[in-house]
Amino acid sequence: STLETPTNPIHVPAHHTSIETEDTIIMSEEVVAEHRENFYQKLLGISVAELGDYVPPYIQANLKTEAQLEEGIHIVSHWDTGADGLDAAAFRSKHKSWYVRMRPVLPNTARRSGVHIRMLKGEGEEEEDGTPVLCRYNKDGTESVVFVAISQIYDALFEIHCLERDHLRGKDAIKARVDQLYGNITSEHVKMFLETCPVCIERQRAVA
Repeated sequence: STLETPTNPIHVPAHHTSIETEDTIIMSEEVVAEHRENFYQKLLGISVAELGDYVPPYIQANLKTEAQLEEGIHIVSHWDTGADGLDAAAFRSKHKSWYVRMRPVLPNTARRSGVHIRMLKGEGEEEEDGTPVLCRYNKDGTESVVFVAISQIYDALFEIHCLERDHLRGKDAIKARVDQLYGNITSEHVKMFLETCPVCIERQRAVA
């Protein structure tokens, strides 16, 4: 049976360079840039400047480049119709391994991945006029969670840990919030973000 496409609001992280609001701990552009750099060095062993050319290893199924997500949108959009000069059957045959690769590496992999597309509305836009975003179902199949590109992982975690939670919540609480929004950010990603967070490091030093 086909699951209905959920209607929950979806969220794609913005690109953040600093925190200057009085509601949270201020982080300068230099501090955020250094944190971003340290996070990707820890996660991938490369600098932020190298992200554009990085292609994740095949076994790292949760890491997706922007090009891979765009490919996914193309495949899902034409799964029932075919494209690129191929009818639906030939198109599916060509891309059948893609669905296997997209199955999330999560504890609940027994259920089908439920990859689908939602339209992200801009301000004043109707949903059909929005930007296509690759999603999958959450664990109980009721809501869409968004696949983020590798370059967006930092910003997704930055919004939750630094902006929403003001650096006060631990790994499990952050991961629970991540799972409400995103389809391919793992506990290990969260752990690396917290381990490189300059505010948390400074707090630990102060307590030690």
